[in-house]
Amino acid sequence: MSEQIPRFDALAVGDRATTTRSFSDADMARWCDMMSVTKAPEQVPEPLIAALFSYLLGEQLPGHGTNYLKQEMQFEHAACVGEELTVEVCVSRLRRDEALVDLDTTCTGSEGRTICSGRALVLFAC
Repeated sequence: MSEQIPRFDALAVGDRATTTRSFSDADMARWCDMMSVTKAPEQVPEPLIAALFSYLLGEQLPGHGTNYLKQEMQFEHAACVGEELTVEVCVSRLRRDEALVDLDTTCTGSEGRTICSGRALVLFAC
């Protein structure tokens, strides 16, 4: 079964993608091992939250063929280990002549609490 390659001309302002994930104590232990940190954090490290946006951009919207150029995030609250996080990207601008896609990004925690919001810029190179 072949995977359908996303098409840049099919993208539209307002297109959205979301995913939900929580980070367990075991995830934090693995992160500590990778980072050579001895004590597990009580809160989810910001780079792990940023990785969720990277996942969405590369796998869902715009999808395969995306090159991450820039990410801006403003954190309002900490994300707790074990808390369910929902991240969303939304196309805010298309620059078709340059194959650039601007996206608004948000991460929310329990009860809709905003963890962070920001913007991403990607090059659709497929």
